[in-house]
Amino acid sequence: MRRAARRLVLCLAGLLPTAISLLAAPSAGAQLRSVELYAPRPFGHVIGDTLALSADIVLDAPFRLDPASLPRPRSLDYWLELTDSSLTDRGIEGGAQRYTLDLTYQTFYAPLEPKRLDIPAVPLTVTDGTRQLAITVPPWSFLMSPLREIVATGEGTTMALRPDVAPRPVATSGTQRGLLAALGGVAAGLGLLAWQMGWGPFGRRRDRPFARAAREVRAALASSAKSAASSTSPASAPGQRAALLALHRAFDATAGKGVFAEDLPDFFRAHPAFAAVETEVGRLFDASRRLFFGNDAVAATELPPADLITLAGRLKAAERGGP
Repeated sequence: MRRAARRLVLCLAGLLPTAISLLAAPSAGAQLRSVELYAPRPFGHVIGDTLALSADIVLDAPFRLDPASLPRPRSLDYWLELTDSSLTDRGIEGGAQRYTLDLTYQTFYAPLEPKRLDIPAVPLTVTDGTRQLAITVPPWSFLMSPLREIVATGEGTTMALRPDVAPRPVATSGTQRGLLAALGGVAAGLGLLAWQMGWGPFGRRRDRPFARAAREVRAALASSAKSAASSTSPASAPGQRAALLALHRAFDATAGKGVFAEDLPDFFRAHPAFAAVETEVGRLFDASRRLFFGNDAVAATELPPADLITLAGRLKAAERGGP
């Protein structure tokens, strides 16, 4: 009896260190709160399809997933390939560390009949810095479908492929008409603007005498050194006289006859676009008459080069805005 009791005591003494180590070692279940797997429909997949799986992993803090244990894109079997994997750290909430593991697989299995296949479990490692535990994302199974039927249900050979679906024609006639109308409107608008502004070949037409006179006024005044030196130089300078004559020729060309001071009311009635400069034009004709026909030196000071250039520009603008 004593011998049996002694053996029992020795046995318990030998098992005591093992029991203590088992009690001291952490278990994965104590650190892993949950692993929830989200997957697409488990049927109707064919060769070449991609399967996107997502696993929500919740761990007790301070345990975290070991990045070195994450799966890398690779071939898992002759028919299955892991094409992409990504881990999203969702932070700590309520004392739990949360992750989302996204896995994308592609299947290359070509079944002759519907067949169930399995995507293997994914082993992972969690650690708190000193200890490591193993956890597992559960496997998932799905049903593969064949691309063709084994036994023909109608006439023709078993291997006959169905024709491609003909593309549905898209009516574009309305769009084409709208595009052509828009392009025509743009071309007409540009042509009208070029005609109105005198761009390109339209700048050489003969019905813009004031545009030509404005250029001549500037050229005449620039050729006179004395006029260029002072904006208040007398109008008896040769350049200023030439500028005045250019403006008077423009009035004559616009009216189709010689225009004198007494003809201005009829001119403005026939050409209402110039009504905005009626006062300046009256001043021009009055000063020109006294200068050319009366040798009035005072009249020369009323038409400095700066005023002539400004008046020529306003006449040109009025001519451009007229009919």
